[in-house]
Amino acid sequence: MSARPDAATPPALEARVHVRVGRGAEVFALDAELTLERGVLVLFGPSGAGKSLTLRALAGLVRPERGFVRVAGETLFDAERGADVPTHRRGIGWVPQRDSLFPFRSTAENVAFGLPRARRRVLDAELRTLLDELGIAGLAEARPASLSGGERQRVALARALAARPRLLLLDEPFASIDRPGRAELWRLLRATLDRHAAPAVFVTHDADEALALADRVVRYERGRSGKDGAPREILADAYPLSLDGAVVEAGGAGLALRGARLAGPAGALPIAERGRVRVALRTPPERPER
Repeated sequence: MSARPDAATPPALEARVHVRVGRGAEVFALDAELTLERGVLVLFGPSGAGKSLTLRALAGLVRPERGFVRVAGETLFDAERGADVPTHRRGIGWVPQRDSLFPFRSTAENVAFGLPRARRRVLDAELRTLLDELGIAGLAEARPASLSGGERQRVALARALAARPRLLLLDEPFASIDRPGRAELWRLLRATLDRHAAPAVFVTHDADEALALADRVVRYERGRSGKDGAPREILADAYPLSLDGAVVEAGGAGLALRGARLAGPAGALPIAERGRVRVALRTPPERPER
């Protein structure tokens, strides 16, 4: 991971927003507070907790009722001061769940879309390097219909990075990709963000995905951002099982199970490096003697 920035360097993101959407009984209220020095901040939690709405507020697609958004020290939104920089001037990149590529444009044309005309007309060295980093240089002339889901998301990522954003927002971009393909994309994304020193906010409800990408994790529940910290600390309870042996602890006593094998759903598989897991033991109350 990159070293912590100098104290004089402003955080990549500082935000505190209160957002209300919907009407009547369908109103949803969001209260979120985020800070990212640099690297990748993952917003983790169940669907409907307000993670994607937070991204929309950061991007300027939804106007908060209260709060502020600052990126790299610049105020993009401040309710009290009446500041609200338009979305297209915020310098924020966006990678949604669906790639939203233009079907009749090539990979190169999709990536260059939105750039100054001089860069659109020619695939300059910077763009070629970006395509190569993401493994799609050989698909520069291909149309979206001929690409796999993973390739399309690589094109969407290249398009977002080509504009040199100050902050990248990713809203579950790999949700439709199969598990092996997603693991490859996690490694590719993390390496690309590190090379470009691009700070990012990534939304997911997948603990494995969060662990693979995050420098810090914020836990979301019911419209509120909550616990914020190191990935293993925040995600610890998402991995209740251990495969090759376990330690069962009850009170002050410990019981080692050698060669134990615990099976469970994929989302509950262990973090391999931990090698141990706490297991809560529940015993029925003693029955009174008759």
